[in-house]
Amino acid sequence: MLHSPLFGLLLTFVVAVFTLYIKNRVKFKLFNPMLFATLLIVFLLLSFNIPYTDYKVGADYILKMLGPITVVLAVPLYQYRGLLKKHALLIIGNIIIGALTALLSITVFSHIAGLDSLLLKSLLAHSVTTPIGIETVELLEGLTGLTMLAIVITGISGALMADFVFKLFNITHPMAKGLSLGTSAHAIGTGRALEYGPLEGAIAGLSLSLMGLSTILWVLFFQYLGLV
Repeated sequence: MLHSPLFGLLLTFVVAVFTLYIKNRVKFKLFNPMLFATLLIVFLLLSFNIPYTDYKVGADYILKMLGPITVVLAVPLYQYRGLLKKHALLIIGNIIIGALTALLSITVFSHIAGLDSLLLKSLLAHSVTTPIGIETVELLEGLTGLTMLAIVITGISGALMADFVFKLFNITHPMAKGLSLGTSAHAIGTGRALEYGPLEGAIAGLSLSLMGLSTILWVLFFQYLGLV
């Protein structure tokens, strides 16, 4: 059973349902189901001495579904297509700047921390959704595992900090909330944006997609300049 893909799929499904149940019961905004589910799965694998490779056989199927699942985001985009067209230039401009800021910030941090080029390449795609991040790191010949870890940490921290940041800077406009969450915290941030409202979720979904495209274009430009 442990060597079957069914094990990883069932374990992930059961833990996901359990953490979502807790979230609905406790009503605690800082409780993040993905973070709790990740820690719980790690705890279970370590407690029962189950090799990660056995779990990964089934979990990889979920990873492969991440790309097609993002198509679901087209529903709120269609519902607010008129508003999105009206503010298209503003949205695209913010995302282009956001992608550049994300790349430059991690580059500056890497130089300050003394990280080598391999680690820098692996961390560059930290603000895009997982499928795009994996393609980006493979393009750069970085470490896929480190990229996935950075993406998860970025998404979870962005979702957790959202309320605090919005209150601190008095951000109340739905488009501003959706843009910031979709641009900085990808799919996890988009899920958090949907909790604020359908408009925030639609903007975040659009930002998530354009953020991935913008990041790849910036990375190719940096490669052309010989910076990465």
